[in-house]
Amino acid sequence: MRRTQIWLVAILLLVQASATQGQSDPYGRLENGERRGLQFRLIGPAAGGRVCRVAGVPGDARIYYAATAASGLWKSTDGGLTWKPIFDDQPTSACGSLAVSPSHPHILYVGTGEANIRNNAQIGEGIFVSEDGGQTWRHAWKARAVIGTFAVHPSNPDIAYAAVLGSPYGPDEHRGVYRTRDRGRSWQRVLFKDADTGASDVCIDPNNPSVLFAGLWQARRRPWELTSGGPGSGLYVSRDGGDTWQEIVGQGLPEKPYGKIGVAVAPSDSRRVYAIIEAVEGGLFRSDDGGKTWKRMSGQRGIRQRAWYYSTITVDPTNPDIVWCPNVAMMRSTDGGKTFHAVRGFHHGDHHDLWIDPKDPKRMIDGNDGGVDVTVNGGETWYAPPLPWCQFYRIHVDNRTPYWVSGTIQDIGALAGPSNSLNRRGISHYEWYPIGGGEAGYTAHHPRDPNIIYAGEYAGIITRFDYRNRQAPHVGIYPYRTSGEAAELRYRFRWPAPILISPHDPDLVYHAGNVLFASRDGGQTWTALSGDLTRNDKSKQGWSGGPITGDNTSAEHYCTIAAIAESPVQKGVLWVGSDDGLLHLSRDGGRTWMNLTSRLPTFPEWATIKCIEASPHDPGTAYVVVDAHLLNDFRPYLFKTSDFGQSWEVLSATLPQDEYLHVVREDPKQKGLLFLGSEKGLWFSRDAGKSWTRLRRNLPTVAVHDLVVKNDDLVVGTNGRSLYILDDLTPLRVEESKWRTEKPTLLPPRPAIRWRYHSAEVGPGAGENPPRGALLYYWLPVKPKGEVRLRIWDSSNQVVKTLTSTPPPQEPREPGEYEEREPKKPPLIAEPGLQRVVWDLTAEGARKIPGAVHEGADPEAGPLVLPGKYRLVLEVDGQRSEQTLEVLPDPRLNLPAEVYQQRWQFTRIVQQRIGKVAELVEQIRIVREQLQQRHRWLGDDPAYAEFRQRSQTLLNQLDQLEGRLHNPRARVSYDLLAERGGARLYSKLLVLYDVCLDADGPVTQGMREVLRDHETELENYRSQWQKLLSDELAPLNQLAQKLGVPAIWLRPKSPPR
Repeated sequence: MRRTQIWLVAILLLVQASATQGQSDPYGRLENGERRGLQFRLIGPAAGGRVCRVAGVPGDARIYYAATAASGLWKSTDGGLTWKPIFDDQPTSACGSLAVSPSHPHILYVGTGEANIRNNAQIGEGIFVSEDGGQTWRHAWKARAVIGTFAVHPSNPDIAYAAVLGSPYGPDEHRGVYRTRDRGRSWQRVLFKDADTGASDVCIDPNNPSVLFAGLWQARRRPWELTSGGPGSGLYVSRDGGDTWQEIVGQGLPEKPYGKIGVAVAPSDSRRVYAIIEAVEGGLFRSDDGGKTWKRMSGQRGIRQRAWYYSTITVDPTNPDIVWCPNVAMMRSTDGGKTFHAVRGFHHGDHHDLWIDPKDPKRMIDGNDGGVDVTVNGGETWYAPPLPWCQFYRIHVDNRTPYWVSGTIQDIGALAGPSNSLNRRGISHYEWYPIGGGEAGYTAHHPRDPNIIYAGEYAGIITRFDYRNRQAPHVGIYPYRTSGEAAELRYRFRWPAPILISPHDPDLVYHAGNVLFASRDGGQTWTALSGDLTRNDKSKQGWSGGPITGDNTSAEHYCTIAAIAESPVQKGVLWVGSDDGLLHLSRDGGRTWMNLTSRLPTFPEWATIKCIEASPHDPGTAYVVVDAHLLNDFRPYLFKTSDFGQSWEVLSATLPQDEYLHVVREDPKQKGLLFLGSEKGLWFSRDAGKSWTRLRRNLPTVAVHDLVVKNDDLVVGTNGRSLYILDDLTPLRVEESKWRTEKPTLLPPRPAIRWRYHSAEVGPGAGENPPRGALLYYWLPVKPKGEVRLRIWDSSNQVVKTLTSTPPPQEPREPGEYEEREPKKPPLIAEPGLQRVVWDLTAEGARKIPGAVHEGADPEAGPLVLPGKYRLVLEVDGQRSEQTLEVLPDPRLNLPAEVYQQRWQFTRIVQQRIGKVAELVEQIRIVREQLQQRHRWLGDDPAYAEFRQRSQTLLNQLDQLEGRLHNPRARVSYDLLAERGGARLYSKLLVLYDVCLDADGPVTQGMREVLRDHETELENYRSQWQKLLSDELAPLNQLAQKLGVPAIWLRPKSPPR
C-alpha cells in the first residue's frame, strides 16, 4: 500500500512538473533586454549619486569604471559619455572599492560596502572578481564587511591586496589587510590589529611591488555618534610583499592618536611617498626616501577637513610634485604638497577619488557625491554625464493625473518630476525641479493644491514650496542652525525628520522632532501635540566625530521621532516611533499618548522605529519596521498589530535573516497585500505578511527606502538607483490561483486613458514614460502550438484591432531618411508565463501601397478609438479568455461625445479613401505584371509585333495613371520635393490623415474642403481606370483570344478595411 502511495505521489509530481515546464517565474529576474510580464520603469532623475572609487584603462580613452556607494558598479565604453550597470545581479549595490589590473585590464577587483561611513552607508558582501571586464563575476570572498581600497600587482594580476575596514557598526574579526596570490580564489590576512581597527587604505609601489604601505583605522558608526580615531590607527609598511609589516612611528609623523589614513607612492619616483593622516597635527606628509623619514608638508584645512569622509591621495603618474587630495573641493598641489589650491569646473563637490591615465595624464576621471566628472585636457574643462544614481530618503506623490513624484536625495536636494511627461521621447532630466527643503527630509504634496509641496531638511528645516512663484520659505518650528551637541538644543530633529499631511484634513501638517508638532496655517504657527516621545538619553546626545575631528552636522542627532502615521480610516489615530526604540499611540489627535513599546516583540535596544504603516482598511491595524543595522544587527524586524497595539505578531521570520528593512506599505485597494522595501530590494505578500515573495524583474539589486501605492501603481524610492514605477498592480492584486491556471487567461485590465502625447527633445538621461495605451496582462500555461491572437471589439460588436504573435512583414526601406525605422516586432509573446501586451488604443490603420514613399502619416497607423468600453478576447489554440476594458477621455479635454464621434467618422472616411487609392494601385500593378510576363513569354516573334505594341501602349498608360496616384519613382521622401508636380494623391490624403490623427476636436471646414477636393481627384482617376479597362484592356483581351495567347484578368476586390 505504501509503495502504491509513493508511486502516486511521484506521478502527481511528474504531471505538475510537466504542466509548469517552461513557465518563467512571474516575479523573478528578467534577462537583460527582456520585456515581458511585470516590469519596472526608471523615471529618473538622472541627477547623480555618491561615487567611492573610479578607474580607467591606461591608454584606452574609451573605458571607465565607477564604483558607487549605493548604485552598483558602472562602466563606460565611450569615454564617459554614457554608462551601463555591470553589477546589477550581485547581492549588494554598495561598491566601495575598485581596481583594474595594470597588466591585464580585463581583470577587475571589486570590494563591496562603503568605507565612507556615513549614516546611510551600506555594508557589503565581500570581494568580487571579474576576468572579462565586468561581464561575469565570481564572489571571491564572502563577508559582511566594508572594503576601502585595493592594490593590484603591476605585472601579476593574481596578486592583489585589499584594505578591509570590516563592519563600521561593531567589533569585527574580518578587519585588516588581505592578500590573494591566486586571483581572489583564496585570501590571507597579512596585517591585523584588533577587532575594532580595520584598514582604510593599501597601496603598492608600481616599480617595486614588494613594497606596500597601509593605513589602519579605528572607527565606529553608531546611531548617535561617529568615532574616527584611536590607539589602533597607524601607518604601516611592508618590504616583502606583505609577509611582514612594521608600523611607522615618529620619523617626522605626527603624534598619535590617528584617525583615517590615505597613502600613495609616486609612480614616477618610488622614493616619493605621500600620506594624509587624520591627527591633531595632521595633514599631508611626504617621504623622499621610500617611507623611512617623513615631513609634514601641509596642514591646510581644505585637505584635512572631515577626514573620515575623504582622506585619499592621487599622485600624477609622471610628475611626483603634482598631488591631488579629493575633499569638499578637489585640492591640487604642484609643489610637492607645500601648497594646495581648489580646482574648479566640476559639476558637484564632495570628491572621493581621482584616477589619472598613466599614459595620458591629461585624461582623468573624478568620483564625487554627485557622480563622475571626466576631463581630457588636464582639468581645464570637465564633463559630467547625467546618471540615475539618486539616493532617495523618502518620496511622496500628488493627486494630479498624471501624478507627480517628489523626494529628498542625498547631497542633491529635494526634487519633483512627472510620473508621465506625456512626451513621446520620455521624461526629460530638466522636467525635475527643486522644491525647497534639502537632501535629508520628507516631502508632502498638498492633497488639493498640487502647487504646494512641503519639504524637509536636517536640523528641523521645513519649507513650503509654491510652484506658482517658485519660492520655498522656511516655515519651521524653530529655524535655528544646529551644529553643536543635540543635548543643548530646544528641539531635536532627525536626519530625515518626518512630515505628514493628515489624510482627513489637507491643511493639517505634522512635523516631528523629539516632539510631534502640528500646523493648520501652512507652517505660520505650530502647536506641540505631545511631550518628548523619546528616551531623551543625554549620554547619546553628545559631541560626535572624535576623538580628533568633530563632525556635528545633525546626522547623529538621536532621541528623535523617526516615523509617524495617521490612520486613513479613523481621524486622530496617530502612531509615533522614535529612533531610540519607543512606540507611542494617540487615539484622540495627540491629546493623550500611550507608550506601547513594552508590548512589541523583542528587538535590539536602541534600534530605530524606521517606518509605521497605518492600515488603510482598519483603524486598529498597523505595521512597524524596526532597523538595527547601525547596531551591527542586520536582521529584519517587521511587526503587525490588529488591536491598536495591544498585541503584536512577527511578520519577518520567513525573510532572509541578514536583510534589514526600511519600509512597509499596504495596498489601499487590496487588504493584506503588502509591499516591503529592504536593503537588497523589494518583497510582497498577498496574505498580510504570513509569506513573502521577492519581486525582482528588472529592478536591480538596490536598497528600497520608500514606497508609495498610487492608484494602480507602485512607486519605488531607491537609495542609489533613483525612482522606479511598477505600472498596474493587477497581477499582484488578483489572487494568483485565478490567473495562474492550466488555461490561457487574460487578466482584468485597469482603465486606460486616451492620452495624446506631444514630442519634445529630452536630452541624455531621460526617464521612461509608462506604455502608451492599455497595459494588458495574460497568462500562458504552456507554449502555444499556434498563433496567439487578441481581438478588440467595440460596443457595436465590430473588431477595431487585432494583435497577434506573428511577426509582421518587414518592408525594405532605402536608408537616408531622418529616422530609421526599427524592425517591427509582434505585439504578443507566445511563450509560457505571465506576459504583457500594450494596446496603443488605436484602431486598424488604412490600406497601404507597398513600397510607396509618401508624405504625411504612416497609413498603417490607426486613429485613437473613442472613449467607451471594449471587449477583449484572447484566443490561444482554440481557447478563449475575455475581459472588458474601459477607455477614458483625456482629462485635460472637455469635449462632448458628439465631437469625438464626428472626428472618428471623418477619419474613417479618409482611411477609406486612402484604401481606394491603394486598391487602385494594386489593380494597376496586377495588370502591369501580367502584361510584362506575357511580353517575356512572347519574345521577339514578329507574328505578335502589333499585339506587343498595343500592349506596350497600355503599359505606358498604366505607368502614367499610377504616377498620378502616388510617386512610384521616389526612393526617399525628399524625392517628392524634387519631382515636377510634387506629391501625388496618396501623399495628399496621408497629409490629411495626419491632420486627423494629430489632435482631438471638431473637424474643421478646411479639412472637409480638402477631403472633397481629394475625392474629386480620386473619382477622376477611377474614371480613367475604368476607361482604360473598357477602351484598352477589353479589346486587347479580345485580340489575345484570337491569337491564342493568355488574356489579362483582374483580381476580385479585396474586402473593405
